[in-house]
Amino acid sequence: MLKKQPKSSALHSSSLAILFLCVAALASCDRGATEQIQAAERFADATARNNVSLRDSMIATRLFKSYFKNEYVSSEFITWIQSLYDFHNHKFTFSANADVDRDLKADLKDGLIDPSEIEETGIVKVGSRNEPDQAAYFYMVKQKGQHWKVAMVTKGEAQVNFNNVSQ
Repeated sequence: MLKKQPKSSALHSSSLAILFLCVAALASCDRGATEQIQAAERFADATARNNVSLRDSMIATRLFKSYFKNEYVSSEFITWIQSLYDFHNHKFTFSANADVDRDLKADLKDGLIDPSEIEETGIVKVGSRNEPDQAAYFYMVKQKGQHWKVAMVTKGEAQVNFNNVSQ
């Protein structure tokens, strides 16, 4: 003979199963956002510490790389990044979120330093005290066989012409 489980035990088991499914579903919603944010933080860390070789290895576009050839622009950019990133705690000083659905492939294709195929793109937004005017937007790109790189960083969301660089 089979014994019937008390209703509370059956309810508890089904509640746990539903909770597990909800947690699993929410965990899969990340879809690469964490990776993009972590890559933006690594870039911010390298920039804030003025680690030129690491910073430059994470730059994806000729346009963005050209910004660091101008000492004034480079210095201003470093100061701004230092206001957004706490290199002692290795994280952004304000909240960060990623738009993993932003498709920048068409915008980026002719402006990349490396012509490898683009797998994914997105934007990481880092808040600021003066939100939304001064929020930082990290335009991110992942090419086949490579780590996430930064195509551009802007104050506020902007339309960027990644091909606008003099050779």
